[in-house]
Amino acid sequence: GRCYGCRRQGDLRGWRREEERSRMSRKDPRREAEDYLEQHNIRGLFKHLSTKLLFAKPEDPKMFLVDELRKVYDCQKDNEPIPSMFEDKDLVAMYGMFDVTGSGKISHQQVAQAMRNLGIDDYEAPSAEKVDLATFKAIAREELDKIALRMPAITE
Repeated sequence: GRCYGCRRQGDLRGWRREEERSRMSRKDPRREAEDYLEQHNIRGLFKHLSTKLLFAKPEDPKMFLVDELRKVYDCQKDNEPIPSMFEDKDLVAMYGMFDVTGSGKISHQQVAQAMRNLGIDDYEAPSAEKVDLATFKAIAREELDKIALRMPAITE
């Protein structure tokens, strides 16, 4: 047989291989955390909640957040995007800021600037035609829907 020292050295090599395999199979906690945040769209959710909170500045921020989380959950249950915080009146006001002469039409450059004001940075005008209020609202709704918060489907 082998001598005790040889056996012990062989045992150590085996232990080191086991330890190496164990270390390799362990997941990186930072990577796991990143995956979790991404899988559940937590960053998007926090951004949505903080934006809504700072925009509304409610008297009771905790209750506001509870209500907002309920809305998010209902949309998530129905597999729908969370509606934009911009209402029709906001889009009308935005349009009015660019239609300073009251002509009822604004340029596509103005539409692009209005989209940037709404947080849409990658809007590209499809044509050079002037845009009326109804068309502007349709464009804004479509673009806002593209950037709307979407939460992963709820699986039972």
